[in-house]
Amino acid sequence: MTKPLVVCVDDDPDLLAGVVRSLKALPIEIASTSEPQTALDWVAERDVAVLVSDFEMPGMNGVALVAKARVLRPETVRILLTGVRAFATAIDGINQGEVFRYINKPFDRAQLRDAVTAAVERHHELVATVSERERSKRRAQIAAALEAEFPGLTQVVRAFDGAYIVPPTSPDIAAALGVDGLAVRRQP
Repeated sequence: MTKPLVVCVDDDPDLLAGVVRSLKALPIEIASTSEPQTALDWVAERDVAVLVSDFEMPGMNGVALVAKARVLRPETVRILLTGVRAFATAIDGINQGEVFRYINKPFDRAQLRDAVTAAVERHHELVATVSERERSKRRAQIAAALEAEFPGLTQVVRAFDGAYIVPPTSPDIAAALGVDGLAVRRQP
């Protein structure tokens, strides 16, 4: 199993290096950048488990970044680092980017590691949910295609006494299936 990828974004190289140093002890792969657009490219191209972003960056703030990342890859869990302790910042992050955790700067290294560990676990849960949803959707598509081609195959109808009700079929199909001589109760 490959290590989960955590992308860290901060326009301040010293703070970015501090975030990366804090996370090196975790069993994760770390990619870091000072450019929000580079982080978005990585989110689009790779299976990014967690995005850790600064809030205040030139060009694109952290809320805009996590909101775009959410659209690109909803199962990427988003953490926002902020020195701004404003209620509006938190509301924007929650409403636009569905931020998993806020961490105030200066940050406590253990708190950051705990948040990233919890975010990786949440990512695994989201991936499992998405995978099951995709499998369920694919099963429904296959069942619908089969039902369209072979009516009654996936949706069997029974009479009150338990007998199968067979929908009308063309004589050619019945003959091809070798059931043209069977006595069946036909659907009215």
